[in-house]
Amino acid sequence: MQYNEFTLQDFLNDDAFVRWVLYHEQDAYWQQVRTDHPAKRPIIQEAVQLIQQIHQAEANRALPVDEEKTWQRIRSTTIEANSPVAWPRKRQWTSVAVLCAFALFFIVWKWVDHSTSKTVYTKLVTKAAEKNSLIEKVNRNDTPLEIRLEDGSVVYLKKNSRFSYPAHFTAQSRETFLSGEAFFQIAPNPKKPFYVYANELVTQVLGTSFDIKAFDDDQQVEVKVRTGRVSVYNQKPIRLVSDERQNLVLLPNQQVIFNRQTESLSKQLVADPLPVQPLAASEKQYFEEVPATTVLKTLEKRYGVHILYDEELLSHCIITTTLSNQSLKDQLEVICQTIGATYKEMDAQLVIEATGCP
Repeated sequence: MQYNEFTLQDFLNDDAFVRWVLYHEQDAYWQQVRTDHPAKRPIIQEAVQLIQQIHQAEANRALPVDEEKTWQRIRSTTIEANSPVAWPRKRQWTSVAVLCAFALFFIVWKWVDHSTSKTVYTKLVTKAAEKNSLIEKVNRNDTPLEIRLEDGSVVYLKKNSRFSYPAHFTAQSRETFLSGEAFFQIAPNPKKPFYVYANELVTQVLGTSFDIKAFDDDQQVEVKVRTGRVSVYNQKPIRLVSDERQNLVLLPNQQVIFNRQTESLSKQLVADPLPVQPLAASEKQYFEEVPATTVLKTLEKRYGVHILYDEELLSHCIITTTLSNQSLKDQLEVICQTIGATYKEMDAQLVIEATGCP
């Protein structure tokens, strides 16, 4: 991008720049722009101040909007802030024009940005209702709302969320629609896949438990798997058609995040992986003088998380340890410190890097 030629208005019209100012998106990138273009720093700073001023005005604005009063307030504010004492007359009116133009840009940008996402759920539900009547549940309370479906599946709808579903599923599939956040426990039925349309993402399952967070105004959509496996893919354009060519398969303790700005899907581990099944009383917890690989395989099985390592190398690392109720990552950290190794996350897996035992 040729920022050397950017004017104040160019920065104000740059959607990515506005999002950086308001939401700190791509912060490293824009900090580098400031470093690479020192001559543009005064203009960048002025653009930042204008965006923040308008954003604050919008935040304090009471709905519904009285357009005429809004413009009167903008004109009044800008004229007062740019009085002839502080500004030359030419710059005074230039600043007023720029601020008014940006005010219109920001209001339109904000309306388009938010209204577009808000209509996704409505469009999907409206389209689905043409073929099958739907029931909608809305939860405004702090306590999750339990919804039981005809197939035995249970949905726990969280606060400020909407969920639509048919009273009777079709013979081919089970289609539901979510705006907000919910935890799903899906009854197994290999012949009738279960679909959750959550704004831009579609989650397909046969029988599992998972959580979806897809609020209209959030910058991303998240799907986290608790048990079983699900298939997640982005539906663009938004439509009631299954297209799994770009799907990501998620296993327990994995999640996928859809970035609405870049329209990209990324798979990773959840922040705090949980055991895929309760710890049995007879399950071994204390390991004395055993290869590190034995303990790592036990952790893999318990959490359903794939741990990659050099088995030949670590089979010679003998350790004594006790598996506790600490998090998976805390326990892995103890093992790595014992054998002089480190670990990192890569593609929703844990990779152990070691050169040998101390």
